[in-house]
Amino acid sequence: MKRTPIQIFAFIGALLLISLAFITLIVAIFFKDNPQLLAACIAAMIGVPILLWLVLYVADKVREAKGK
Repeated sequence: MKRTPIQIFAFIGALLLISLAFITLIVAIFFKDNPQLLAACIAAMIGVPILLWLVLYVADKVREAKGK
């Protein structure tokens, strides 16, 4: 079965989100003395899905424009 680039990008994004969640957990447990690092991890967990959605949305719009 052939995968579209959007499906591949979504799969990579999902793997990235899972790894960010794991990294945030590790940072919260082992780096208690560095709250800036934890804040950066939490910000990344919020920002990455937004950026992922924007990229997939634009890719879908470009694909629709090519089809017309």
